[in-house]
Parts: sequence; structure tokens; C-alpha cells
Amino acid sequence: MKSAMISLAMAKAPERPTKLGVIQSCTVMNALSESERSRVAEESTMAYAARGEPIWLAGAPAVFFSVVGVGFVKMSRTTPQGAEVAVELLVPGQCFGLLAALQGNTFPLSAIAVTDLWYLKVQAGLLHTIYNDNPGLRDQMLRAIAPRLHRAHEMMARMSTGKVEQRIAAVLLILMDSCGESAGSDVRLNVPLTRQDIAEMAGTTVETTIRAMSRWQKDGRISTDHQVITIHDAAALQRALLE
Repeated sequence: MKSAMISLAMAKAPERPTKLGVIQSCTVMNALSESERSRVAEESTMAYAARGEPIWLAGAPAVFFSVVGVGFVKMSRTTPQGAEVAVELLVPGQCFGLLAALQGNTFPLSAIAVTDLWYLKVQAGLLHTIYNDNPGLRDQMLRAIAPRLHRAHEMMARMSTGKVEQRIAAVLLILMDSCGESAGSDVRLNVPLTRQDIAEMAGTTVETTIRAMSRWQKDGRISTDHQVITIHDAAALQRALLE
């Protein structure tokens, strides 16, 4: 039964990307030489996770790091009240678990597939070898990771203390930053998301998310077309964070 369910899920999966293609899409890996990229492609594994499936849970040993290939990942933590809230939202080409794997720690956050997902798994031992041999990789990691840590800290603060509508607005603004595409004065979020997806990221109910987003659609802040959200008034969403 289990193998049949896995086969059914894989049948619906998005097209599997190539390992080399995922590596080339990753900014952090731009510093790798051609031979290093080939080695990572040869020694890494392409893995699949269905929507909602954990890739790892907080506290698990960081024996590998990953790169998003196709799909979207949320990094989340559990609040003292037991609610799961998103700390970071990752799009194709972004690494996750990199620092924990490099330092040999446990993962501080859980990684959950927001959509059906293909991701590259790179073993920590290979990362250590290339990191020690390639000073350019170290510099690239610092440039790429520092802004992400700042955004994650900012989002964690919003998710931990904000009201429900503030958390929903924070999710949309983080998505705008990570996967938004400008279209004149509007920004289109290049990821199909249901109200359930957004509710889970914001740590609230679907009903509350529907009410908030319906109100924002009526006042022209956002619009939705086939689960793709366009933000028309980002400043109004920013103001919602302070309401």
C-alpha cells in the first residue's frame, strides 16, 4: 500500500530537474569551479518530497544540506504555545541547512515542502572538503547568507509577536522579496499558493486567512488569479504590519 501511494505521488510530481541544473541555479555555488560542480553533481542525490512533507525536523543531525530544485520550502519553528510558524520561505536555487551542515550541528529549524518538491541533497563531508579548498566559496556564502539571516530574524520577530493579519501580511511581503516579479507598479508572486498554504506559513486558520485576503482584494491591495497572487499595494501591506 505504501509503495503504491508513493508511486501515485511521484506520478503527479513536477518534472525532475537535473542535478547540474540545480547546482548552476544556486548563487552560493557560483564560486565553484567546473570540476567542483561536476563532483557535487556526481556525489549528490536528487530527492522528492510531497506537499506538506518534512524534509527534516528541528533537532535532526545536519548530515547534509539541500538546494531547492523545483518547488518551495518553508523553514519553520514551534512557538512556546505549540504553533508552527514559518521563519523563512525558500525558492528554487536557494540553499537550506548550509550552516548547520558546515558546523556539524543539528538543524535549528524544520524544513517542510510547501509544494511538491525536488531538492538536491549534498552530504556534509563533501561540503567540508570543497569549503576548505575554495576560499571563493566561503566569501560567496557570507554574501548570500548574511541578508537571509537578517530577513529570517525579522520574519521570526513578526511571526512570534504579531497579530494574525500582521503575520499574513509578513508572509506575503517575504514572498514578494523572495519570488516576486515586477510588472509595472505591481509584483506578481511566482508560486501558486492556496489559502491553506498561506495559513500554515502564518500559523493561523484558513478561515482567518480567507477573511483577511478577501478584504485586501476588495480594497485593491492584492488580487488572485488561479492561486497566483499579485500585490498591487505593497505599502498598504507594510502598514498592516503596524496596525
